[in-house]
This record gives sequence, C-alpha cells and structure tokens, in this order.
Amino acid sequence: MAYPLCRHCAARHPGHPDVRAADAPSGCFICQGVLEQLPILMEQALASASNKQWSSFLVQTTFSRPLMAREEEIIDGEPLGKVTVIKNQANRMAGEAIEKKTQKPYSPNGEIAFKLDFWHMKGSATSTPIFIFGHYVKKSREWCQHDWACMACRGRGCAKCHYRKQEYPAIETAFRETFVPAFGASDAYLHASGREDVDVMCLGSGRPFVLELLQPQKREADLEGLARSFAAKFPLEARDLKYVQPFWPGTVCTSHFDKHYRAWVEADRPLTEEDWRALQSAMPMRVKQQTPVRVLRRRADLIRPRHVYSIDAVSRAPDLWVLDIFAEAGTYIKELIHGDGGRTNPSFSGLLKTPCRCKQLDVMGVEDSFVQTLNDGPKRFEE
Repeated sequence: MAYPLCRHCAARHPGHPDVRAADAPSGCFICQGVLEQLPILMEQALASASNKQWSSFLVQTTFSRPLMAREEEIIDGEPLGKVTVIKNQANRMAGEAIEKKTQKPYSPNGEIAFKLDFWHMKGSATSTPIFIFGHYVKKSREWCQHDWACMACRGRGCAKCHYRKQEYPAIETAFRETFVPAFGASDAYLHASGREDVDVMCLGSGRPFVLELLQPQKREADLEGLARSFAAKFPLEARDLKYVQPFWPGTVCTSHFDKHYRAWVEADRPLTEEDWRALQSAMPMRVKQQTPVRVLRRRADLIRPRHVYSIDAVSRAPDLWVLDIFAEAGTYIKELIHGDGGRTNPSFSGLLKTPCRCKQLDVMGVEDSFVQTLNDGPKRFEE
C-alpha cells in the first residue's frame, strides 16, 4: 500500500518504501492537512497569553486518536531509533516559530504552556505553576498544616468551627490567603517535608516547604513583603523564600530530614539523678516503633526502626524534665516518651520503669541543609 504524505509528515519517514508525496496537504494519509494550521493555532495561543506575565514557554500539542492510529500504521516496522512522532515534530516546529516571533526561550519548565489542539483546532495558553521554597515557623499550638474540614459540618460552616469551615486554622489556608491574590493565581497548595501535630510548635529554622501557585497571572511578586504580611496576620512566619523549579516539591516531600525537638517530660513519680543516668547510658539508641495507635487510621501497621542520636537536658526538676532530643526522621517523639503501650521499644517509660508522658513538644530544627545544594540547570526542548 502506498501512503501519500504531506511535506511535514514525509520528513518524519525518509526512505520509507511505501511513502509518496501527497497531491495536496489535505490528502496526507496521516495528518490530512492539520499541520498546515500550526501558524493559526500558534497565533491563537499567543493572543490568549497577552494578559499574562511570562519570560519562557513550553509547547503542548494534541492530536486525534484516529490520526495517531494512522501514524502508527506507517511507523510499524520502521527502526525505532529513526522514528520521530508527529507530536515531537509539532512541538519543535511551534517552539522554533514562537522563539523567533517572541524572542523568548523555550524551556521544559516554561512559565507558560502554549497548547495547540490539532483535534479541535484551537490554540490557547495556560500559565504554569509557580513554586516557592521556604521554611515556615509555627508559633501556635492550635494550627494544623493542611486544610482540615470541620468534622461536625463537613466543611459547610457551623457554630462549632465558628463558620470557618475547618476543624483548625490551617497553615495552607494562611499561605493561600496571602499569596494567591499577589500572583493573581487560581489556587495554592502547600507541599511540606513532614508535619507536626496541631499542639506542637515548629520553631528554630522552621520546616521546609514548597508553595505551588496555580495559573498565576503574574510571575513575580515581592516575596519579602509577602513574608512580612504573612507574619503580621498569622502566628506564623515564612522564611528564606525563593522561586524554584517544578521538581522541588517531590524532592522536599520525599526527603527524610533528621530533627531536633524540645520535650517537656512528666512521670508518675519524682524523677531522679539515677533516672537521668539510665537515660543517658542508653544513648544513642535504636528504637523499634510500631505505627502509633493515634495514626493507624492513615498509616500501615508496621514496625519501623529509628535512631535517637542524643538527649540533652535544658532543665531537670523532679516533677518535670525539659529535654532537647535529636532523632532520625520519622521518629514519633511522644511515643518515644510514653511507649504507646509497648508499641515503641525502648521508651522513656520502659527505661525509667515508670509511666512517662510528653506534656509539651516543639520542633526546634530540621536538618535540611542539602536542599540548598540543589541546582536548576538550563535545558532545551528535545524531539
């Protein structure tokens, strides 16, 4: 069977024994002339970007399923290393044309996505998300990290939640209220490295996070000014803010950072110098932690080994110890202290042979210095 192809499609299949030149673009077996519409779709896409701020771009193309099936029919049997598919060709053609017209560069992490839909013959533009890295400090024991719908009204608003629709005020909501209007974004999501309990403050250098802003109309804002507004309105701080690339949320969320804690410890009897020596003699220690009862509803019931590197005393009175604890990422400090009914072993309760409790807990530091070494290298589109 002979396949008539237009000049664009023929260029992707040089030397194919069954290919001949089509009499007209509309007679092309594969694209049936739609590639000739690229300049029109490109102009539509550029026009829809006129109210958006951007300095780099990427291209996304869509073709109908029947067209892709026709191309696959020709590709079948060709050496894979020599095959160029129509989407890659269209992306390259559009990328080169837009670079020439706008004098702005193509980038896989472009600030705007030009969408050329050859199926419905429509060109459009969508701002790609903005990602802002930083550290948040939480100076309250009444805030949760992510949006948490009120359990009484399921987010509809009621007297129990004071009509704020959430079980607790959320750090994510505070970021959304501050940053979404500044960038003209449609929404925002908080990606953080772990989380602290509602009743735990996060102090010191703060917890690393990436804020993702969706469909922003603006690509830049005064980050220092936004951080000041954020701190003035909420019992929170946002430090070290900087723009980063799209791979940062995954990197920050999947990295495991060791942490420094400050814990206020009580026991059923007065604590003694002998108790302190018993605790110190166990350092550093390897702990086997079975998933705490309080989080079983959202985590698999497994035994996870964790390391406690050091425990130092801030103050020691018979009725209350204030301790600085340095532990491996993923260590449940409250359970390390009370033992969780034997699910954490060893624990303070076990080592001191008396029930112990964590009266209060703060995160004092997160060992995340390696993220400062991440490098966003320049890239260019490839077929």
